[in-house]
Amino acid sequence: MGSTINPDDVLQKVITEVFSPLYQLAVGIAIVYFLYGGFMFILNMNDPEKKNTGKQHLLYGTIGLFIILSVSGILQVFNSIFDGMFTF
Repeated sequence: MGSTINPDDVLQKVITEVFSPLYQLAVGIAIVYFLYGGFMFILNMNDPEKKNTGKQHLLYGTIGLFIILSVSGILQVFNSIFDGMFTF
């Protein structure tokens, strides 16, 4: 007979191999979007329409970072409730 597969090990592998890189990618995209908005805001100070577009990018980047980091915090709270079952 073959060895048995532990479901906790499979779930841990999925978290570390799939969700962790996706999380890092999402954080990276949000930071780049935020920085792009700041750059566009500073670059287009004399054009009110483009300046507002830069402000919107700054706002959406901030909201995205807040949501992403909040989800991470919530997941860490759940992980501590379940006695550190998973590592991120």
